[in-house]
Amino acid sequence: MSRIDDRTSTILLAIVFGLTLLSVLCYTTIFIEPNVPFNPLSPNRATVIAGTVIASDNLARVAAPVVATLDQSYPPTWTTTPTNTPGPTKTATNTRTPTSTRTPTSTVTPTPTRTNTPRPPTVPPPPTNTATPFPFYVSSHTSSNNCADIGLKGVVNGVDGLPKSGITLQYGEENVSGSRFTTTTDSNGRYGALLLPGSNERAARQSHTWYVTVIENGDQASQKFNFTTDPIYATNPSHCRGVDPDDEDEFQDKGCLIDPCKIDDAIQIKTVNWQVRDFQ
Repeated sequence: MSRIDDRTSTILLAIVFGLTLLSVLCYTTIFIEPNVPFNPLSPNRATVIAGTVIASDNLARVAAPVVATLDQSYPPTWTTTPTNTPGPTKTATNTRTPTSTRTPTSTVTPTPTRTNTPRPPTVPPPPTNTATPFPFYVSSHTSSNNCADIGLKGVVNGVDGLPKSGITLQYGEENVSGSRFTTTTDSNGRYGALLLPGSNERAARQSHTWYVTVIENGDQASQKFNFTTDPIYATNPSHCRGVDPDDEDEFQDKGCLIDPCKIDDAIQIKTVNWQVRDFQ
């Protein structure tokens, strides 16, 4: 009895498996080729059916007579016959203007004055950035003569007018390579520098142009101040050695030059004072 049940189960499983495989093959074939004969919903068959239905509808429309239905809600009214709009009237012909008489003497038309076409206002240029001034500036400078040496001195004051110590100043001769020296203010804000000793007679017989500026944290902290010193000695011919230099009239009459160091307005010592700028 159990063998019969096993066979029946096997046959049923084989039938179910076969039907499943057949269904899969059928749907796969329809998916690949929708117009197979056993596809009841093939695109070609649906197209033929749709065409048949459309043709039947068109035939029924043609065969059925069209009966106009009268609107019984309101009685028909007669529309009055439109009246013809009269055409535009013809404009009368313009009368001819009689010929103007010729003026015997033609008047000269004055030359028209040229009117200046106003120009659009010019746009002002953008403001230029103003450079920040240096923190130190020259408050005053004076000169004096000296028959010994050529030198530089001065005082550096703060905003409050009190002397500033430890301020570095750089100085030297203009356009001379390597002429760059520094000095520092003392506790009283004073500084001094020997520019040219009088013992250097050859150099002291010429004028020299110098510069001085304030240095702060290794950078220039003021405008460069330039000044020129006069010679200490005058270059005279040999015959001037026998002439008394104290007799200025005779000395100059013989073409001799007085030593610049003995002239009151000669410049051998230059005094340059500095002040810290108040930015408030």
